[in-house]
Amino acid sequence: WYGMFWRPKTPGQFMLRLRIPNGILSSHQAQVIASIIARYDENGTCDITTRQNIQLRGILISDLPEILKRLKEADLDTIQSGFDNPRNVTGNPLAGIDPHEIIDTRPYTKALNKYLTNNGKGNNEFSNLPRKWNTAVAGAHDNFLLHNDIVFHPVEVNGVMGFGIWVGGILSSVMNSYAIPLDAWVRAEEICQITGVICSIWRDHGERNIRTKGRFRFYIDSIGLEKFREKVEEQFGPLSHDPGSIFNGQPRSHYGIHQQKQSNLYYAGLHIPVGRLTAEDLQDFAKAAEKYGSGEIRLTEDQNVILVDIPSHQLEAFKSDQLLSRFSINPGSITSGTVACTGNTYCSFALTNTKDQAQKIANQLDKELEIPKELKIHWTGCPNSCGQAYMGAIGLTGTKAKSKEGKVVEAYNLSLGGYQGKNAKIGKLYKKSIPKNEIKNVLEEILIKHFGAKKRKTKASLKTPIYPFIHWFINLAKNNSP
Repeated sequence: WYGMFWRPKTPGQFMLRLRIPNGILSSHQAQVIASIIARYDENGTCDITTRQNIQLRGILISDLPEILKRLKEADLDTIQSGFDNPRNVTGNPLAGIDPHEIIDTRPYTKALNKYLTNNGKGNNEFSNLPRKWNTAVAGAHDNFLLHNDIVFHPVEVNGVMGFGIWVGGILSSVMNSYAIPLDAWVRAEEICQITGVICSIWRDHGERNIRTKGRFRFYIDSIGLEKFREKVEEQFGPLSHDPGSIFNGQPRSHYGIHQQKQSNLYYAGLHIPVGRLTAEDLQDFAKAAEKYGSGEIRLTEDQNVILVDIPSHQLEAFKSDQLLSRFSINPGSITSGTVACTGNTYCSFALTNTKDQAQKIANQLDKELEIPKELKIHWTGCPNSCGQAYMGAIGLTGTKAKSKEGKVVEAYNLSLGGYQGKNAKIGKLYKKSIPKNEIKNVLEEILIKHFGAKKRKTKASLKTPIYPFIHWFINLAKNNSP
């Protein structure tokens, strides 16, 4: 409940997960996290997660009181960030600066975070749920968040801003499905109340004996959506019908430099390879945020970073900053869409080394293939799907298989067709038990067959190779020499 995770893979060392509502950090907070990593973590790294927050590695239990004290002084906490609790509340990473936003999600993600954790003190109303609980608030039509247990999508009714409610998103070892509309609308100020009602009904009636069936979606399916809506109304009161909250279009790429809704201000999306940062990296991001922008850093669910509020007169200086040589604003089509969970380097549930394998193969494929646009490839080390495999156009779920030599090796089950946006789809299993040393070739074949990839031309494949002319010239010179 303090966000401290024991991991058998690293005996005596713990993982510590922060809460960062809406994925927004100040430069000071980033510096505090960096100093903790440098001081207390022997590996000196942290991971951006698929819930817009940060996980620290290698923490010793004896250091926890001092770390929690330092985090609290920086207005950060870890409470209820793991186990059967409401996890980090996510929202639009461009909240407040998005030219296309319907509503600024920051006040609502902060309010929900405070409500669910009792202002960071711990909330015993929601600290012993049947399983974990994911909450999200969309700010624009293309904020895709349907993998959450409850999703609020902004929609106005008769001049009053409120939210349509979607429920039951799940990615797990047993079931993968996007959230479904509850056909309910609440006023913006009722967002915490309705969350409490919905979550408490599940808390009191959800499955607790069979842990794999403990997630919220299984409870909804067991009694039916209509019956569940009736139970909500019994506690909340009559619910208005949802007038049409929608997820429309494919989520935007944040990479590159883009105009904010504020005139003469820009934001820059930078690619963080598989979401891993060192203490030095975090310090450099904090410095860049202060030097070029307002000192604010945004984290995305794709494990990347956005720097905001960069004035137009600072753009050229920013573009030449050494930070961009390490973290590209224009990554390759495959690396840009690659997401990976922690993997078996640290996590005892993971069956494969996702991060290293994902990064290596993405880099190789970008060098060898041309592909028209960014492609979502999600790697997860086990069926628990922290890497959200079935959301990816290509999904890879860690498993074990026998090699041609008969040895048990790391392998992946591969899914195809996951789509985030209008007419969203969950991927379907395409091929099982692919040994890790065959993954690259299988991916290459799929990318060419299903996604329009083409092999890059090499010197040897040029239409007019220069080498025959050189040999012809040398032979001519020899034959005509005195």
